[in-house]
Amino acid sequence: MNSPEPERHSLRSARFTVGACLSSASGKLAHLGSGRIDAEVLLGHVLGWTKTELHTRITDPVGEAHQLVFRDLVEQRRDGIPVAYLVGWKDFYSRRFWVRPGVLVPRPETEMLVDEALALLQRSPGATRILDLCCGTGCIGITLALETLTGQVVASDVDPVALKQTQENISFFGVEQRIRVVASDLFDALDPTPYDLIVTNPPYVGTKLGPRPEERVAMHEPNGALFSGQDGTDHLKAIVERAPAYLIEGGSLVLECACFQAEKIEAWMTDRGFAQTRLWHDLTGLPRGVSGRWEGKSL
Repeated sequence: MNSPEPERHSLRSARFTVGACLSSASGKLAHLGSGRIDAEVLLGHVLGWTKTELHTRITDPVGEAHQLVFRDLVEQRRDGIPVAYLVGWKDFYSRRFWVRPGVLVPRPETEMLVDEALALLQRSPGATRILDLCCGTGCIGITLALETLTGQVVASDVDPVALKQTQENISFFGVEQRIRVVASDLFDALDPTPYDLIVTNPPYVGTKLGPRPEERVAMHEPNGALFSGQDGTDHLKAIVERAPAYLIEGGSLVLECACFQAEKIEAWMTDRGFAQTRLWHDLTGLPRGVSGRWEGKSL
């Protein structure tokens, strides 16, 4: 007589629906503050489904093989590994960028930096030269190239892992003819041809002063892309000081920083000779960066 165990096992597996998997995972990830969202991204990745498909097929069973993969991803996420590293991508400015471990994960607030840059580029008719300094995944420079259609971009970073990731994203979006990747520690290896726009999201977390990143962020994301001296302003100060030599007259510098640094950075830019400086804000209303126009004064 055949054992009924396979039948019972099949019935037991069928009870693990999409909804049950999401509910269980959301509870396990609740301490992260984004449990449901993370669970949906991970399960969608495992099943190859969109978020809409998950919601419309909430009672569908999830097969045992998919359950095992999903549980493993949930456990890794519970340990603090970023979702982007687990699925290999992150949405930014309504586009999906490939992300590998060792490269800073793009943040939603950086989309505000892109908005500020695009607003400034609208004042410059025709083709423009753009420098994406500390490019990471390349999401800023690639987005600007795709949104402007005529912009020529140099994407630079000191980290070879970031440069490789940027090149992969450039190839994915088919913009090889408009974006050049350069290995450079800030401006050190860049040619002196001036740019219409320099845009940068550099490291700006302090090792001793200012808010600390969440432990899981510091543990898993590259510290070289996060920390910049005791108060987090080493890179910012160097960029403000050196950027004018790489800007055309009338060119702009747009940079991201922490909210408590913004007024200090704006003062540095004014002292350096930038005009029309302004703070730009994130969706919470806090200052998240500074922009300014270089008018060719006293290099």
